[in-house]
Amino acid sequence: MRRTLIYVVFGAVALLPPALNDPFIYHVGILVGIESLLALSLHLTLRIGQLSLAQAGLMGLGAYTSALLTRDLGVPFPLAFVAAIAVPAAAAAAIGTAILRVKGVQFALLTFVLGQAIVLVFVECVVPFGGNNGLMNIPSATLGGWTLGGRAAYYGLVVAVVLAAMTVCRRLVGGEPGQVLNGLRQSETLIQSFGINVLSWRRLVFVTGGGIAGAAGSLYAHYLKYISPDAFNITATINVLIMNVIGGVGMLFGPILGALILVSLPELFRSLVLYQQLLYGLSLLILIMFMPRGIGALLQRDKP
Repeated sequence: MRRTLIYVVFGAVALLPPALNDPFIYHVGILVGIESLLALSLHLTLRIGQLSLAQAGLMGLGAYTSALLTRDLGVPFPLAFVAAIAVPAAAAAAIGTAILRVKGVQFALLTFVLGQAIVLVFVECVVPFGGNNGLMNIPSATLGGWTLGGRAAYYGLVVAVVLAAMTVCRRLVGGEPGQVLNGLRQSETLIQSFGINVLSWRRLVFVTGGGIAGAAGSLYAHYLKYISPDAFNITATINVLIMNVIGGVGMLFGPILGALILVSLPELFRSLVLYQQLLYGLSLLILIMFMPRGIGALLQRDKP
């Protein structure tokens, strides 16, 4: 019953921009969708008790891959979008083989270094990444010859990608795979006793998260039509970590709920410019103090 209620609530929220047909609401909805994808990519590693601080950097890999392929090489957007998923996933697979052997604070530090290294490459390599100036004149996304230049059409694309990512994540955290992931978080020794390759499962989670982050980067680049290294620094990863905490780490809808709140909340205080950051910070503090398990816990059953 509660799960049905969750689907109804999120369905109603997703239909709000088309119902209101307001450009600004569409804009907020698109940003919520993109941030939801990045938050989902981090959510997967949190499910196995690991904190990855490289997600924004992996998102940047996807953004630059998609932008360069479409702008400089004329690659169609669908192919560039697939490449934007594949490149960060491949990077996560290659590097994850080494860093996933450690856990806890050491893993967080290694992924922090990875994320910063990716951003440093964007800054130092003026060709082809544009250095600190970033990339401009990124073409709009196109599907079958139809240019998704309007916000309404682009919002539909973002919602479709979020649903696809949710489906992938649901398959990974539900059923037998979900039991393995829970085991990785609670007792790896027990999981290993069943003959399960722990490193392979951790790599699968990290690679999947990297691919989802890359998808977010592609959507981000083709929506704003401009990207710079600053958009993919550690602050972006901290923001989506907060989204997971506010929404609820133990609930798959938690990252989306957190993104909805954290992207929309500053807009509620837009008219109070002098106090915007103060009210925003106080709101987050109150949410964390009185809802330590996240807002999603109000709708979640006792099981994770």
